[in-house]
Amino acid sequence: MKILIGRMRIKLINSLSSEKVARHMKIFLIQMIQKKNNFLLVLLASSFITLSLNAEEGKLFDEYPPNFAAENFILPDLQGEKRELEEFRGKFLIVNFWAMSCNICKSEMTTLQSAYELIDSDELAIVSIHAGNSYDGVEEVLTLNKVSYIVLFDTALQLGEWGIPILPTTFIVDPDGNIRYRAVGTRVWNSPFMIDFLQSLLDSNAPQAVSKPL
Repeated sequence: MKILIGRMRIKLINSLSSEKVARHMKIFLIQMIQKKNNFLLVLLASSFITLSLNAEEGKLFDEYPPNFAAENFILPDLQGEKRELEEFRGKFLIVNFWAMSCNICKSEMTTLQSAYELIDSDELAIVSIHAGNSYDGVEEVLTLNKVSYIVLFDTALQLGEWGIPILPTTFIVDPDGNIRYRAVGTRVWNSPFMIDFLQSLLDSNAPQAVSKPL
């Protein structure tokens, strides 16, 4: 039953029209204005703009066809250690593409980190991939945003085949290494809406309990 409910939530969330999502965002914006929370207001406003620009598509995520294998990567982290996609098999993986030149990308980090902490599951990992040939300022930004998830560097811009129209663009890869969803533009990943969506994915992949005969 829990798995079925999780799958129903995923379908419901992904079928929400941008008009409905935009309406929710307006409510959040009003609340933040009343609370004078300027930082969160900026994040919500940028997300609202992204959703408005994509209104004709009618979905918060692009849903990929079944068995759409993600292109493997082997990229270095800040310490120069090479990491690759294959090591994350068996868990859901959020792959976030960003750059130092993208201010909303850096703002989005805070919500990604918060979502990572809120879900706190061994079944979910986040990999953030910086697209660009310079590491300048990256370590300071990661420290400022208290980022604890993995950050890698695509200095040669070799991952263009992933399909990255703008930055930030984020993919959700399933435990079998297939891309399930793509989010073009910034999102508020720690909103109750998003946390519910991500938790529904994890629930849908949970082993089903088998009843034993009495």
